[in-house]
This record gives sequence, C-alpha cells and structure tokens, in this order.
Amino acid sequence: MGSIIIRRIEFDLIAVGEVLLDVTVAELVPGRVSHAPVSVRAGGVPVNAALAAAAQGARTAVVGRVGSDPAAGAIRAELEAAGIEAILAVDAELPTGIFVETGEGDERAISADRGASARLSPGDIPSLEARAVLVSGHALLRDDTAPAARAALDASAAPLVAVVAAGPIGVDFHARTKGANVLFANEDEARILTGLEPREAALALAELYEVAVVTAGAAGAVAVSGTGIVIGRPSETVQSRRSGAGDAFAGVFLVALASGASLGEAINRACEAGRRALVS
Repeated sequence: MGSIIIRRIEFDLIAVGEVLLDVTVAELVPGRVSHAPVSVRAGGVPVNAALAAAAQGARTAVVGRVGSDPAAGAIRAELEAAGIEAILAVDAELPTGIFVETGEGDERAISADRGASARLSPGDIPSLEARAVLVSGHALLRDDTAPAARAALDASAAPLVAVVAAGPIGVDFHARTKGANVLFANEDEARILTGLEPREAALALAELYEVAVVTAGAAGAVAVSGTGIVIGRPSETVQSRRSGAGDAFAGVFLVALASGASLGEAINRACEAGRRALVS
C-alpha cells in the first residue's frame, strides 16, 4: 500500500496507534444471564485522546488501521460526528480490533483483540504536521507495530511529540521513544521505568524528556519541565478505574500546552478532562 496523503489542514493534535471498538459491560457473572447497560464506542489511546481534545475545540486527527467491517464504519461515524479527521488504513483480512471491559475495582476485567491494529505498518503513516503528535505505547512497544510507531515519530513535524507509556515496557523503552520530547506514564508504568513514586519519578523522567507527566488516578498528576514542577488534581474525586481517562488527559494536556498554556494550566485542564472521561 502506498503512502496515505493527508490534506493540508493545520491540526492541533494528530494521534497515532491502535483504533478499536470499545465495549463496556456493567456486569458479567459466570453462569448467569445478565440484563445490564452496555455501551459501544470508538476507543484506543489515539481515539480517546483525540475525542477529549476535540471536545475542547481542538482540530484533531487519528491515524490507525481498521478492518473492512461494520465496526470500522461505526468508528468512522463517531469520529466524523466529533469533527475528527479519520486517517484509517483498511485491512481486507483482519477485523477491526475490539476492547471489552466489565466491572469495577477488584471485579474489573478486560479482554482485547487488537485485530487490524496489529498490522499497522509504516505505509499507513502520513506526514504528521501539527502542533502536537501523540503516539500510543500500545503500538510502539509491541514488536509487530513498532516500525509503524517509529515511522510516526520520525514523520512528526510538531513542536510537541509525545508517547503514552502504555503496553509492555522493556529495557529498550527509551530507545524506542527516541524523538519524543513528552512522556506520559501512569504511576505503575513510572514505577517500572524508575522504581520511584510519582513525584520523584516525574523528576527522573524529566531528565530524559522535555516534559514528563505521571498520572496517579484520583490523586491527580504531576508534570515536570524546564519551567518547574506542578501538581494537578481534578475538581471532584471519581472512584473509578475505567479505561481511557489517562488518554483523555494526554490529549487535552498536549493541546493546552501547544496553544501556549502554562504547565499548571495544562495539567489542570487535563485533570478535568480525565475526570469527565470517567463519568461520561
């Protein structure tokens, strides 16, 4: 497949990686038929980040790979309705990836089939001209899609190039993220990378990236850059471990910082975006 041609539009954020259909089930009990709420929506790190940024008025695009199936059509329709440019290669063999989540707390369970996203290739990556580019670790840290994610980092023409540290973190993590100047990690990922708690981990990671952000769920987040260290917290505490809040945080943080907001303003806007993602 030849290179995809992207229209000359000035984007605030282009997000690259896995594009999935997210299915959230309120309750699944083995051996029992349940009648409970089920939600179906577009998902994956790039989609979650772009949706949150677009809700703030940002011009966003998502780059990924989907199947030739109804799930892909539903994703395209949701992105179009949100004003997001869908730059999606189509796989004629594999179906669109599916992510299923159920339960809360200790009862939370997840099952994921990467589907066509596992075939994301360098040929699927256009020139990425934007104020900020976000690359998902789920693509970068897996060997089959790492070449495509690396191509995205190399193709980025943006002041802010970020990686979300999701996925299998190995000893070559920082080599894989070469070219990124912003890193997002949750407290567990940051602990794997540094052996430290959030504040100290962010300080340590800021020695390798221009901006390092460590999120800590209901406790908020800490960001470190050359201008200092800031701590942000959502206006209300939401006790939930639902997936996607960190992605929403990253998308809004990048767009805010790229538009000239201070580090403190960016983290506060991002914390609110993460909170909204948990209750929406």
